[in-house]
Amino acid sequence: MLFAKETMIKAIIIDDEAKARRIMEVLLTEHCPTVTVMESAEDVLTGIKAIHKHQPDLVFLDIEMPGYTGFQLLDFFEEIRFQVVFTTAYSEYALQAFQVSAVDYLLKPIQIDQLVHAVEKAKKLIGSAHPSETIIALKENLEAHEVKKLAVPTSSGLSFIATEHIVLMVADGSYTHIYLTDGTKMLISKKIKEFELNLASNSSFFRTHRSYLINLAHLKQYVKQDGGHLLMDNNQIAHLARERKDAFHKRIEHLKL
Repeated sequence: MLFAKETMIKAIIIDDEAKARRIMEVLLTEHCPTVTVMESAEDVLTGIKAIHKHQPDLVFLDIEMPGYTGFQLLDFFEEIRFQVVFTTAYSEYALQAFQVSAVDYLLKPIQIDQLVHAVEKAKKLIGSAHPSETIIALKENLEAHEVKKLAVPTSSGLSFIATEHIVLMVADGSYTHIYLTDGTKMLISKKIKEFELNLASNSSFFRTHRSYLINLAHLKQYVKQDGGHLLMDNNQIAHLARERKDAFHKRIEHLKL
């Protein structure tokens, strides 16, 4: 019986630390046999030349480098045709920005299981049309210091949603319904708790109830009768749990209702 040969992944490592480049290359050789490191580069300009020369499938890119940052390297390309795994020691918020933008990252020092997982994830995405979109979403979220664009998994891949267009989210077991300002309703295979955590840096979002996460920018009316409920711009009602009322009142103190 003949078995299909596993597709090899061409990779480039870009990091200003020689030791970090050596460690990454050794770890890939020992634990990710489908990855071939075509070249290692010590700075952004050398990395750009290597990318043009080898046309890699995957780039392991350090963020903080002298001269140009890893983000600035991506500005040299009109279209990003390769998957990117950032290597970073960034703050907690920045890591949240990576997660909501669907961009993979590795925390230094590199852990083997995380590296293997990143490579497996890259394998599934190589050849897709998403690299440019994910990088744009990441940059927007980092520059704004809050989540401005959310990458959500769909049956066809990923959809990128501007958070300002989200009216509310409603839990449905392990799924979440997302309602948008244009009337679109999306069913996403992700628990509402995950969205709450992902949107924690965006002050517009508030968990009113175990089943509801609303965008306060689209709150139309707070009805206090019968225990209290919230009417949204799309005329959908969101419940307000008794134990969330005090927190809700504090959150809306600065709003003109």
